[in-house]
Amino acid sequence: MTQTTSAADAMARSNANLVSYLRHVAVCAPDGSVRDCDGALCFAGGHAYPGTYTNGVIRDEGRGARVAASDVLEQAEHFFRPLRRGFAVWVRDDADADLEAACKTAGMFQRPPVEGNPAIWYEGGPMAVADLPGIDLRRIDDDVTRADYLRVVLGSYGMEGLPRELAERVIFSKASIDDPRVAAFAAYREGEVLGGCQVFVEHGVGGMQWGATLPAGRGLGIGKTLFKLCVNTAIEMGATGLAGQASQMGLPLWQSVGFEVVGYYRRYLAKPPA
Repeated sequence: MTQTTSAADAMARSNANLVSYLRHVAVCAPDGSVRDCDGALCFAGGHAYPGTYTNGVIRDEGRGARVAASDVLEQAEHFFRPLRRGFAVWVRDDADADLEAACKTAGMFQRPPVEGNPAIWYEGGPMAVADLPGIDLRRIDDDVTRADYLRVVLGSYGMEGLPRELAERVIFSKASIDDPRVAAFAAYREGEVLGGCQVFVEHGVGGMQWGATLPAGRGLGIGKTLFKLCVNTAIEMGATGLAGQASQMGLPLWQSVGFEVVGYYRRYLAKPPA
């Protein structure tokens, strides 16, 4: 790494921020709920959709001692049984080998890609943000811009037309954006929203989330510019490191602005508890 923080420490800090974000999104979702167990967070959004950000469990070393993998799965099964939902198990390649083995033993399905999603990290300071001709960059700070941003995310993930109330249960709610720990920005052209991105600042880390650009806005530098805006705002909010969980397709964009891969997250899907 060219960063000063070791990969292991970056993963630990990133994980702490991710745990807080997953808790935040679930708490803000309509009918969402969480349970902070010893050493793990169980989170449920407002829908049974088995998305990795909607229903799942993740180790949380910030709350109690590290617990056995079997206990993590038992806590998750206890939490999700009355909800009658399947759930995702988040596994870090550097710290959760025992939990991954337990998921495989239990016959859980590993969500692609097999190598996992890259955990990325940046601590290089503020970034230069260039002006984009004809593009209006706005802070997402009211119901209109929040609704526009959610629509961008749905469109970029092939979920156009999903009713907003359902989208707030499955993806993220507008209420989750209206929080002092969140900074979000959207890009518009002639009043039409084209892209959006947000950052969640907790534990001294800015967690980059839900960066998305609609097809009509791609190739214009919108995604990179929004990323940089979020990075700079997170630093202003006190973040000393920036983190994220990249897709394989999105990784080149992250790397182009200075993020480095410090590890991988793999996710295993459990069927609804009997």
